[in-house]
Amino acid sequence: MNGIAIIRAADPDALFELAGTVGWNQTRRDCREMLLAPAATGVFAVCDGHVIGSAAAMVYEKNRIGYINMVIVREPFRRRGIATRMLEKLMEMLHHCRTLRLYATPAGSCVYEKLGFRTYATLHKFASDSYVPLPESDRRIMPLLPSDLPEITALDKQSFGVERGTLLEYFYSCHPELAFKITENGRITGFTLGRVGPVSRQASALTAPKEEDALALFDAVARQGEPSPRVLLAAFDTRKRLIAQMAERGILPSSEMVAMDFGESGPLPAACYYGVLGGDFG
Repeated sequence: MNGIAIIRAADPDALFELAGTVGWNQTRRDCREMLLAPAATGVFAVCDGHVIGSAAAMVYEKNRIGYINMVIVREPFRRRGIATRMLEKLMEMLHHCRTLRLYATPAGSCVYEKLGFRTYATLHKFASDSYVPLPESDRRIMPLLPSDLPEITALDKQSFGVERGTLLEYFYSCHPELAFKITENGRITGFTLGRVGPVSRQASALTAPKEEDALALFDAVARQGEPSPRVLLAAFDTRKRLIAQMAERGILPSSEMVAMDFGESGPLPAACYYGVLGGDFG
């Protein structure tokens, strides 16, 4: 397409500004991690010196999965094939990965299907704008400590399917006061990391042995510190009992996401994976 170049992305501020145009929840610091971390890569679409689109990726467990994120095109430039061009370039850069994975909007999934991506699951963001968490009562829930990171990394690998300890450490460093664990007999059986952005507070990477424990961890994140205008959990649609329990408490489905793979099928989330790290990181 004349006048539009696809280049290597290296400006987190430009990515953060793009995210704001579509109302996404990434922080400026998140955008820096997405582009400049050792396992990260990305591309921009540029027209007349201005960034008009983005696509990025984070590689997990060496080359096991390349997780694609931040696929954005400014509204005046949509439906011109720019997203496809960026994705083709990014997929070329990630050719060494056994699996490429992403969470798409239903509309965006059509673009990915044409490139060979296959749907393996659907999920929703479940949110409330006026949520009042239950009073703290579960003594098994405690703040997550830096010394717990190796244990939760191993637990996350079991629930998510691949190792991503560096990313968990990053999100823990952003908001350690929003990170919690649940223990049984001195062993961590569940945890969550709180993410806070311009739009909402999220209980993310939520792993727990059962639904009641997942909700107790969600409450811990919602309860801590200054109230957020919106609290959310992004969960797979197969978590039907959890979804029913959230509905009883006014935590309702909002936007839908479609989970897709390209290449070798990636590991499926375990039954204990109740809340994803985010649409941007899986």
